[in-house]
Amino acid sequence: MSSTRSLLHLILLLLAYYYSTHTTANGGNGTTTQCLPDHSSSLLQLKHSFHNPKLPSWQHGTDCCHWEGVGCDRASGQVITLDLGDRNLRSTSGLSPAIFNLTSLTNLSLSGNDFGLTSLPGFGFERLIELLSLDLYNACFAGQIPIGIAHLKNLRSLDLSYNNLYLQDPSFQTVIANLSNLRELYLDRVGILSSKANWSVALADSVPLLQNISLSECELSSPIHHSFSRLRFLTMINLAYNEISGQVPGFFAEFSFLRDLALGENYFEGQFPTKIFQLENLSVLDLSNNFGLTVHLPDFSSGSNLEYLDLRGSNIFGAIPDPFVHLKSLKFLGLSSIEPPEQPTTSIANLTSLNGLWLSGSGVEKP
Repeated sequence: MSSTRSLLHLILLLLAYYYSTHTTANGGNGTTTQCLPDHSSSLLQLKHSFHNPKLPSWQHGTDCCHWEGVGCDRASGQVITLDLGDRNLRSTSGLSPAIFNLTSLTNLSLSGNDFGLTSLPGFGFERLIELLSLDLYNACFAGQIPIGIAHLKNLRSLDLSYNNLYLQDPSFQTVIANLSNLRELYLDRVGILSSKANWSVALADSVPLLQNISLSECELSSPIHHSFSRLRFLTMINLAYNEISGQVPGFFAEFSFLRDLALGENYFEGQFPTKIFQLENLSVLDLSNNFGLTVHLPDFSSGSNLEYLDLRGSNIFGAIPDPFVHLKSLKFLGLSSIEPPEQPTTSIANLTSLNGLWLSGSGVEKP
């Protein structure tokens, strides 16, 4: 799952690099286009809002299009990318409203910095209507996610995960209602306090092009609605550490692009759809600690791409002599109990790619 996320983030960074290298040096007519003065001023205001601004190139009187983390449109001199991710920046006064003067921004990343558990500004985000990517991952923000983010209709990627944020008023359903262009949505550890029972319907109705969805530790409940089956482009589904009940939907087996499926630490019950194991692209499957879930191990094909398989805490049945023999790419295997307990599992010792093994109470000896 992390590999998929890293790949998509890499693509966004490459796009940001493209924009930054097509900056202001020389326009098509041979003239030099420099950063707009008001954009330079707004960036300096942003810099001064940090206690420890480690941005040595950000100096008054210099072209801001050559400052680290800044990319401009070379024709207009407008700032279109701002990547300040993981720069150890710290602020106790919150996000400076000066950033909202950069209305031409298409990519904004403030991830991995420390905003001192301050709230996101209630107003301002609605001005950044050109944004394609907003990344506030692990930036120490807290409080209600503002309604302004709901107005960013061009967003392709939204990452608000691993902060102390929540969605109540506006609700989850309200915020995503107009974000129909989203391909990636990461809200891990965002408390979804209203519309929590209708989350799957809201996603199906609002974001039909979604490819990556990560909503772990969001306090989600209720079964997954059948309308979720419309999200056929999904490559990653992370719903771990919630209170989702009911059966694992059989329509997941129809998601032909699916690579990562993380459903661990929920209340799923009944029989896990065996056809999901047959997905050609599936590399990560986490069903751990769904104590009412029954998993019948299939005869995995030799073409299986599974790298991570965690079935700890589920009720596992092996109907064939040696279910793991073809999992040549497997790097992690987690099992707790398997029936029948005398079932041979000698093939585990031959899984040469395996570097993580959990066999608690499985009746299987560690290789």
